[in-house]
Amino acid sequence: MRLTRTVVLRTLLGADLGPFADTVDDAWKILNEHIGDSFWSLGLTDWWPSARKRRFEAARAVLRGAVDHVIAERRRHPSGRADLLSMLMTARDEDTGETMTDEQLRVEVTTFLLAGQETTSLALTWIWYLLSQHPAARQQFENEIDSVLGGRPPDYGDLANLPYARMVIDEAMRLYPPAWGFSREAVGDDQLGGYHLPRGFLVFVIPFVLHRLPAYWSNPGTFDPERFAPERSADRPKFVYLPFGAGPRQCIGNQFALIEAQLVLATLAQQYRLTLVPGHRVDPWPLITLRPRFGMVMTIEKRAAVRHG
Repeated sequence: MRLTRTVVLRTLLGADLGPFADTVDDAWKILNEHIGDSFWSLGLTDWWPSARKRRFEAARAVLRGAVDHVIAERRRHPSGRADLLSMLMTARDEDTGETMTDEQLRVEVTTFLLAGQETTSLALTWIWYLLSQHPAARQQFENEIDSVLGGRPPDYGDLANLPYARMVIDEAMRLYPPAWGFSREAVGDDQLGGYHLPRGFLVFVIPFVLHRLPAYWSNPGTFDPERFAPERSADRPKFVYLPFGAGPRQCIGNQFALIEAQLVLATLAQQYRLTLVPGHRVDPWPLITLRPRFGMVMTIEKRAAVRHG
C-alpha cells in the first residue's frame, strides 16, 4: 500500500501526505471493512452510535484530513506541473466557466488516491501469492525478466518485451480481481436475459464469478498465464474478462495500473523471491475490494543478481 500510494502521490498528485502518512493505511482498512460489512448487512447497523461506528467516523476524519492537506499544500505552493491535481484545480465547466467546488475537488482527489493505491497493491499481493504457489510459472516469469533486463531497472520501453509478465498480471486479476464486483443502474426500462429491468434497477456484475465460468474458461480454477497469449485469447468474448469494468464507466486508470504493476514486478523480481509462509491461511475477503482476510505473510529470499554485458 505504501509503495502504490507513493506512486499515485508523486505521479498523479505531485504531493505527499505530510503528518497523515503514517495513519492513512490503518484508516482506510477501517473504512474498507466498515463499508464492506455494511454492504452485506444492507447498512442496517450504521445508525447505531456503537464503538464500531465511532471508529469509522474517526477513520473518515483521518482520510478527509489527508486529502485536505494535499489540496491545501498545492494551493499554498503551486508547482506549475501539469499533473492531475493541477488539472483538477484549474478545470472549468464548459457551460458556466466555474471551477470545482472544494467538496467536488475533495471527492475527485479521494477517488484517485484510494482507487489508485488499493487495487494495484492488492493485484500485486495476489500475484506474489500465485507465483509462490506455482514454481514453474514463477521460473518462466523470472527467466523472462532476467533475459530481457539483465539486472538493469526496467523502463516503459521494456514492457513490450515482457509479455509473460503481463500474462501473469492478467491471469492473477482473472482469479482474484481486486474490484471483485460493481453495480450499474438502468437509466431506462430494459430487457436483459429475458428479465425486465425497470428504470432505476440496480444490476450487480461480479467479475470474480464471471472470470471462473467454465463456459468461457477451460480449467477455470487453474493458474495458467498463457491462457492470455494472443492465440488463445483471440476468440474469447470481450465482456467475460472485466477486471477494470467496461463501457463508459470503465476504470479511468486501467492502463496506468497495468504499467505500474508490470514495472514493479520486473523491478522486484530481479532481486527478490517471495514465498508464502507454510500453513498460512489465504481466504479472499470481499469488502469494497478483494483482500486476503488474514493478510499475506511471506518470506523474502534474495535472488542472485543477473548481469548482461
